[in-house]
Amino acid sequence: MWLLYALLGAVGKSYSGFFRKKMAGNVSGTMYMWLGYAAISIALSPLLLVSSAEIVSMLQQSWLVIIGVALSSILATVLNLQALKHEELSYTAPLNAFVPVFTLLIAVVFLKESLPAAGVLGIFIIVVGAYVINIKAGRTTKWLDPLKHLFTNIGARLSLVVAFGFAINTVLLKVLTDQSYNPFTILFVTTAVKWLLLAYVPFVKKDELRLVAKSNKLIVLGATVSSFAGTFFHILAVAGTNASYAVSVRRLEAPISVLIGWRHLKESNIRNKLIGSLFMVAGAVTIALS
Repeated sequence: MWLLYALLGAVGKSYSGFFRKKMAGNVSGTMYMWLGYAAISIALSPLLLVSSAEIVSMLQQSWLVIIGVALSSILATVLNLQALKHEELSYTAPLNAFVPVFTLLIAVVFLKESLPAAGVLGIFIIVVGAYVINIKAGRTTKWLDPLKHLFTNIGARLSLVVAFGFAINTVLLKVLTDQSYNPFTILFVTTAVKWLLLAYVPFVKKDELRLVAKSNKLIVLGATVSSFAGTFFHILAVAGTNASYAVSVRRLEAPISVLIGWRHLKESNIRNKLIGSLFMVAGAVTIALS
């Protein structure tokens, strides 16, 4: 079942990116998150009645991990919205394939694991995919220009930091699932903590809150539902298998997002982005198999 959950998580993450792109020009990252976390926390609030003992236990025993999950998610989401203001969805989404790269490097540096040969190959394939994505169609460039663009373009740099944040988030979520907590409980507690950390938002951004109230409610609802689906199914996938397997399948969000950007947002350079994103998915799978 973990494979199905991972696929559903990838679809949810893709559409979450689409709705974030639609909102990026009008709503700040903190307001977007406060609204989404509020809706999810309210929807899952019945857990307070049926799982209160597990919630209390989780808060007492794993409070530091919970805060780490919350902070890494908030930082990555804010920066993702900033990246979407500067670049197209079909460009930023494939760069999330660097999540398994950073996850592997975290394991090597902090967990003292060895770097397998297949892992090195996977990193190389992902870099090749990123290179292809940065080739501008119809333009003659020097062979190093796509790599330079990856590290000089502000949308690309932000996306790499986003990938690092989500890598930390995935590792910490795996810690919670390994402690046998219910996925619904994990989602409720971590989301509620994120909501509390952003409790100041409606007070300092009253004008923006009124603007949201007048905006397209379907976009706000779609962003909330897709974000919930992407996170929840990802937790189920991580709980059911090795974290690297779940993360690699989740990278299918890249080609899905490219197609969404082409179909719904009329974005450019789709052929190179689609080819590059498929390379990056192959690299993520190679890392998982290592």
